[in-house]
Amino acid sequence: MTIDLPDGKALKKALSILSTGGIVIFPTDTVYGIGCDAFNRDAVSEIFKLKHKFSN
Repeated sequence: MTIDLPDGKALKKALSILSTGGIVIFPTDTVYGIGCDAFNRDAVSEIFKLKHKFSN
């Protein structure tokens, strides 16, 4: 999902996704980051699965 809304809705949407155990992808200076609620074990596990899947 790409969220590109300059009026602050993107942040609210990202917070909503994170609060329900979802994963967000966001741009940084050089690459894209992958984030989740670090206290949600299922979300963290899902990031590890995704990173492993795309590293092959």
